[in-house]
Amino acid sequence: MAKAKTINLLLNDGTLKGVISMEDSSWNKGELYSAPRESVDDLVNSDACYRYGVYLLLSEDMVYVGQASDLSRRIKQHLMGKSWWERVVILTTSDDSLNRSDIDYIEASLISKASSTGRLDCDNKNMGNKQKVSKFREVELEQYLEEALFLLELIGVNVFCAISKKKSMRKTELIASIKNSSKDQMELRDKKEAIRFLIENGINVGKNMNYSKRQDNKNVFWINPRANAIEKDWDLILNNQYENEIIVLHIPAGSLQLKSEVDNGLLVRHDKPDRIDLTISDDTLIDQRSKCEFSMYVVKKIKY
Repeated sequence: MAKAKTINLLLNDGTLKGVISMEDSSWNKGELYSAPRESVDDLVNSDACYRYGVYLLLSEDMVYVGQASDLSRRIKQHLMGKSWWERVVILTTSDDSLNRSDIDYIEASLISKASSTGRLDCDNKNMGNKQKVSKFREVELEQYLEEALFLLELIGVNVFCAISKKKSMRKTELIASIKNSSKDQMELRDKKEAIRFLIENGINVGKNMNYSKRQDNKNVFWINPRANAIEKDWDLILNNQYENEIIVLHIPAGSLQLKSEVDNGLLVRHDKPDRIDLTISDDTLIDQRSKCEFSMYVVKKIKY
């Protein structure tokens, strides 16, 4: 027979779309926190993010599962490393009673569930760390997971729930359409978050600036600045999301020229001659097309 329970729910802005925190009378010391991407600073700067716990990066139909002893730092890294997620959820305890083995177990269990429903992000390549808990602790952690999954479904997180194949196909097509149509907005958001991160770390960039993330599965940054960018002081922001590092370059006005003007100059695009075509290697910082080297212009490399 089902037992009654009470659930405490705090809505920071009065809606389920803002920062929320939840407690469950059946969930011994367990706590859930959730925030949309645009409000993530309000969450990661709170005490809840300086505990052991598991975090979920979520879109409507995809999840990345991770764990950390310092949730704040890890989630901040994902702001620039992953652009697709729209919401973060944290699973922790009010008394910070979870340990490394506990969060290894919870992480691996949630990765397995998301994998079985086909909603796991491809970056979750492994199945979590090796689980080292006693049979007694395993029972307690399974109870923790049961309540956590109940609360997740309650706030509309359905990535761990099985869906029919037909419905899954419709959703996959819809999500793909949304992702394609909003690719520019996601890249713009990455750029804003990277610049904000640099400013917070005492680094300012000028208005004549270009930003690029490392290409997926390629060790290069692809950039198409306007041809007249080199006529002024020019800043390049290169975000290596695979190494969690931002490289800041400052190129003084007139330091570079186009190939039409000198033999070893930068190349422009054939289809858009007003755009420079740069494919900069992430390790040597040499443009693979013109062979021009950019390493001498590096002013800062900063980890996130």
